[in-house]
Amino acid sequence: LLALLLDLVLVAVVKGLVRRPRPTHNKMDMFVTLSVDKYSFPSGHATRAALVCRFVLHHLVLAVPLRVLVVLWALIVSISRVMLGRHNVTDVLFGLLLGYALYSVVEYCWLSPLSAPALFALW
Repeated sequence: LLALLLDLVLVAVVKGLVRRPRPTHNKMDMFVTLSVDKYSFPSGHATRAALVCRFVLHHLVLAVPLRVLVVLWALIVSISRVMLGRHNVTDVLFGLLLGYALYSVVEYCWLSPLSAPALFALW
């Protein structure tokens, strides 16, 4: 949950900084959106798909066919953003990389139940 919240904030910040407009054929069908959601780079769907995919693959014991399905799900979500005309290919590729990296950062910083008491014992 923390990683997903961080993802929402990080994607909004990057969209606000980069301000890359969505593909031109997508201008007329934008419904009521938040100010940063009118921008294209990076794809929030792709970041969250990569993040959830890594979480599932890291924390669940799955048979190989199910692991392949999880990866395919993340790729299909990402490809659909381009096919629907909501993002450019580079938006989606950077989103996948950002989600992958964000999971790595959260996993590295996360305190496990075994390591947390040792940290508090130092104080």
